Amino acid sequence: MNSWGADSRLSQRVRRSHEFFRSTRSPFEAAWEIRDPAGFSSDVIVEVKANPVEPRLVRSVVSHLKALSYPENEVTATRACMLISTYLSPQTRERLTEAGVSYADSTGNIRFTVDRPAVFIETQGADKNPFREKRPLRSLKGGRAARVARGLLDYRTPFGTRQLAAEIASSPAMVSRVSNLLEPDEIVTKESPRGRIVSVDWEALARRWAVDYDFASSNILTPWLEPRGTEALFARLREAAFRYTVTGSFAGYRLAPVAQPRLATLYVEDPETAAETLGLRPAETGANVLLVVPFDPVVFERAEHDNGIAYTRVTQTLLDLMTGPGRGPAEADALLEWMRENEDRWKLPMTGTT
Repeated sequence: MNSWGADSRLSQRVRRSHEFFRSTRSPFEAAWEIRDPAGFSSDVIVEVKANPVEPRLVRSVVSHLKALSYPENEVTATRACMLISTYLSPQTRERLTEAGVSYADSTGNIRFTVDRPAVFIETQGADKNPFREKRPLRSLKGGRAARVARGLLDYRTPFGTRQLAAEIASSPAMVSRVSNLLEPDEIVTKESPRGRIVSVDWEALARRWAVDYDFASSNILTPWLEPRGTEALFARLREAAFRYTVTGSFAGYRLAPVAQPRLATLYVEDPETAAETLGLRPAETGANVLLVVPFDPVVFERAEHDNGIAYTRVTQTLLDLMTGPGRGPAEADALLEWMRENEDRWKLPMTGTT
């Protein structure tokens, strides 16, 4: 922070720059000069956007700022550029960072860097937009939205709205609402406003869904003990007649091993019945089994079967690990790497027609 305030005249320079650029109708809002006692300085071109800047707009904003910061054929002192907005999403901030553009928003997300004098400031604000927007759907919370998110993750594009809705037992209206929420962030791309979905950035979608989903709070968890260990549990599961899927560490370990799991996590419809069938005991401490009533039956759909055990679809396992406790996020990173390298193995083809 000391570098930011190296020159006590900075605030006066900012005020004067505002007055100057208003009078000359400059294409940007301010130009700051950052100077240290040794005489090193940088000019910072600042642009302010009243509305949130969506990721798809970053390229044009950056091009505009770069053109202002480094005019053609001009040899100048060190220059930098900065974008200020009411809110900048994680995807927008990531793209601005990659482009070398500083930023700040009103929720406290700040990243400011210049080379001479050396300045680096970074603070964390909100990851969700706190301001109301004119969008029919504002989040991926709830079973109906999550069901569509799972479908967008699971299936290979392209596909139509009605085609996906029929495949996942949802409504075309709900598919449209979710895709419209995700389009501004370039997570979903359509060939036209009412056309087919031609691409889904599945990794960005997983991270976006994780903002609105939390494994522990979105589901109902009950702890149990299998006194003979998890091997005995899995042996009984191979003979189980009730509906279940294994998620969490054991589901991730079979594809991307990190460390030997100790806690078995199962989605079930009725924990008491499942516990009785499996011979489990209630456990307030020392549990090695979690029986989970899911936020939506979608967790049972498109299950993956391996050695007689039903596992949640890898996309659901990823979300559960990303937002789970303990080493879940580290296991999610390993699973994410496996998914990047094996997309052709886990992406599903559509069975219906448009």
